[in-house]
Amino acid sequence: MALFGFLHDHQPHRQRQLRWVLPVGAGLLVAVVLALAVQYRMGDQAVGTEFFRAHKTISHTGQLLQRGFLLGLGLSVLLVLGVTAWTLRVTHRIVRPVHTLHRALDQLATGDLGVRVELHCEDEFREVADALNRLVESFGTTLATIHARTDHIEKIVSAARATTPSPEEAELHALVEDLDRTLDFFRLGPRRVIREDDGS
Repeated sequence: MALFGFLHDHQPHRQRQLRWVLPVGAGLLVAVVLALAVQYRMGDQAVGTEFFRAHKTISHTGQLLQRGFLLGLGLSVLLVLGVTAWTLRVTHRIVRPVHTLHRALDQLATGDLGVRVELHCEDEFREVADALNRLVESFGTTLATIHARTDHIEKIVSAARATTPSPEEAELHALVEDLDRTLDFFRLGPRRVIREDDGS
């Protein structure tokens, strides 16, 4: 796991995750620095007024301002780091199932109908994975039916060609062979589950 499990291992999804998080962290940091600057300016004016009333020394006033500013800056940096880490964690929980679905779709695009997806998160991604599994299951069943019907047509055409061959039967035979070659792209192999924890 990259960066203690906050960043995704897969480079394109990690870049997507950082594109979501970095603007949030940068905007938060700018907002905190601006708030501190305004607070410092207002505090400086208030201390200036108080200086004339209480006759404090300039060096002591400067030390008070500097200490308060540094403490506020330190707390703000910790806040920004905490929010950024939390945002990275949340986006990692989003990117991980997306990456798993992406891997499954890549396998399906090669014609592998044995692929199924298993996600752990109980949210919309789990619903998408279940719908994808149902779609592949239905498609595999339909494809098996088409294969069986094509084989049946091929037997009928072969029997007809043995007795009285005709140009129409030869064309039908060629079409059945072409359909068989087209259907061979899809593989109804053994079921293989792509899990969210695989991380490859």
